[in-house]
Amino acid sequence: MSGLDAWWDEPAYKTCNTVPPGLFIFDKLKQHEAPTFAEVLADLYQDGQPDPEDIGKFEWQTILVYMGASDEEIKDVQMRMGRVWR
Repeated sequence: MSGLDAWWDEPAYKTCNTVPPGLFIFDKLKQHEAPTFAEVLADLYQDGQPDPEDIGKFEWQTILVYMGASDEEIKDVQMRMGRVWR
């Protein structure tokens, strides 16, 4: 899953003061590969999709690994979400 660096330059991300970063990242992951994203969310959250801002660092890591993110990409997303990784 390459190309995450380009996400952070998009106007929609730069205005995350109106759209929470977690919601922005969720939307981008849906655009990347919606069926895979839906599958991992269903596995993690059988009672429905959580609010992206409430997801912990373990869950973010699990989602991102499943979507094919590298360790560096996972670390970057975790930092942008305000979560320290490793």
